[in-house]
Amino acid sequence: MKLLIDVGNSQTKIGIWNYGRLSNVSLSETKNFLKNISRYKKKSINEVYITSVISSKENKKLQTYIERNFKVKSKQIKSTKSLIGVKNGYKQPSKLGNDRWCTIVGAYNLFKVPLIIVDCGTAISIDCVNGYGQHLGGYILSGFDGYSKSFSNADKLKKIKLNKKNIKNNLATAKNTKDALLSGYMLMVTSAIEKIFKQLQIKIRKKPLLILTGAYGKQISSHLSIQVKNEPNLVLKSLGVISDRKNPFMNI
Repeated sequence: MKLLIDVGNSQTKIGIWNYGRLSNVSLSETKNFLKNISRYKKKSINEVYITSVISSKENKKLQTYIERNFKVKSKQIKSTKSLIGVKNGYKQPSKLGNDRWCTIVGAYNLFKVPLIIVDCGTAISIDCVNGYGQHLGGYILSGFDGYSKSFSNADKLKKIKLNKKNIKNNLATAKNTKDALLSGYMLMVTSAIEKIFKQLQIKIRKKPLLILTGAYGKQISSHLSIQVKNEPNLVLKSLGVISDRKNPFMNI
């Protein structure tokens, strides 16, 4: 039984991978993730796999905690030039976020088709993969919180408090400023995704599979005109898929 840990900037997801299936998924704020991990101590864990975007210092704390409480050494996926049939598109492969690389490799091995992977987290990352496992590069857009803060210097807008839960179900022109800001964000994100989809489709002459994941991926997908596969636990599922291969990890 494997413990999978996806440590993000603001949130951390944890789950159990056993016989190719993901279960017992939990979510917590990253600042409290060690407390959340302790809930799994009663499980028969014999392997621990991690993808993380936090500092090396914090990763060391995590490693120490796991060794002390689970009596195993954790292994972490890190961005590399290639991994189990997938090639990294970055000129400096190590500069690609570890979590992005994890989903690129895992999703391609899950579906074996051209992909666009949209991860809606603190930032929105969009990665493109062709049908041969070549990562073609990607894009990074502002997440909702960053978008909200971008109006801090606009006197008439800075006091308006935005909540992504209030985003309308359609993108019709808004009748007040708050709704205009909310609809504007959704229009900006969905337009970018649809344009990238069309560009890749023309380039590879085939419709790619569009996958959305992250905290509010499902909400964004509801505004797209393109068919979407929602995978809320894609990072964990990708970790599990990669962990089933022989020695793909490096120790932290």
